[in-house]
Amino acid sequence: MTVRRADVHHSSSTWQQPVPRSASAERAALIEEVAKEILARGPGRLLVGVDGFTAAGKTSFGHELAEWIGNAGRPALRATLDDFKKPWKDRHLYDRESGEGYYRNAYDYELLRRLLLDPCRNPGADSCALCGIDPLTQRDHSAERSPLAPDAVLVVDGVFAFRPEVDSFWDYRIWIDIDAELSVRRGAERDQDWAGSDAESLHRDRYLVAERIYLDEVDPLPRMDALVDNTDFARPRLLPPPPPKRRRRPPITRRDDFDALVVRTDYTHEDGWRAVGAALAEDAELTAHIVDDPAWAGAEVDEVLAAVAADDELSVVFLADATTVASAPHALLAVTTTSRAECEDDEEYARLTEFGDRFRTIPAGVHGVHVNLSLGNMGFEEYAEAAGDDPERVFRGF
Repeated sequence: MTVRRADVHHSSSTWQQPVPRSASAERAALIEEVAKEILARGPGRLLVGVDGFTAAGKTSFGHELAEWIGNAGRPALRATLDDFKKPWKDRHLYDRESGEGYYRNAYDYELLRRLLLDPCRNPGADSCALCGIDPLTQRDHSAERSPLAPDAVLVVDGVFAFRPEVDSFWDYRIWIDIDAELSVRRGAERDQDWAGSDAESLHRDRYLVAERIYLDEVDPLPRMDALVDNTDFARPRLLPPPPPKRRRRPPITRRDDFDALVVRTDYTHEDGWRAVGAALAEDAELTAHIVDDPAWAGAEVDEVLAAVAADDELSVVFLADATTVASAPHALLAVTTTSRAECEDDEEYARLTEFGDRFRTIPAGVHGVHVNLSLGNMGFEEYAEAAGDDPERVFRGF
């Protein structure tokens, strides 16, 4: 069966690089492996962040990913964080030229959320802006809209992509890894035309300093879904993530066997969280063990799964994340707790995750999902398939 290629929409910014030709069969294979992992996250909209040192190859990798995804039949959108910087005309208002100033002040995260990330997270939105302000011409492109399909995959590249201001938006995180000195050398060579003799100092004294502040404060690498050694462009390879430096999460204990488990991971929308609690309380049949502890702020799915791994009676866990609390219907993220190791073979795990290892459900669906999975009345894949059939990719009942 021939898959019809879907559209890939790119930013209108002049700060663009062409889609690179395939450098090798090895690189093509790695791109395919990562792309398939991304698409396995589910049939709805997916947001992918690609980060790394300056000149690491983030934009090329993002382009290649989007092309593969489009060829696989899923519509894709490409954006770069450089198109969401603050305008140069306002640079006298803040330090943007030192390393720390660049890290603190160069990017407009409120603009990024409003024009791009919030619409992509809103099931009711049908368009978004892939560019705020062109970093070269300083032209405002915020009124130019690109279509948002229900199953679109947004791929965004740029430094500092996993700062706290935007980290909760990503469904899949990629770090393109190169040595710091190679970053300076590549960046200086790339920017020689416009930066001239200042190119090396610009990269060493501004961009590299900013990156080191970011790595020290945010420690993003342990959270990566894919860590790619891109030292040799033609022969990239996947690396294991380093041990985390982030704080320990508290244990999740004392859940009654009959209770559904709801873990709050977003603490930025109090009104939204209250709405989630009220919606859960409307279901008289539901008994839930709710983890409402700021120590779980920003927690990843894998962290929650690790915390409940010893709970043999738990089949599914529900996360109240940034998407849940942002807007109605306040759909929670339902994630299967069954790992590949707990399945008899690859075929069984493939069947379980045929429609992804997670889906969203309205609060009124939590009780039914929890009970039926716990008793074995239904399979996780049946709920995930039903969610995928919904226009907003949310399970609302059968």
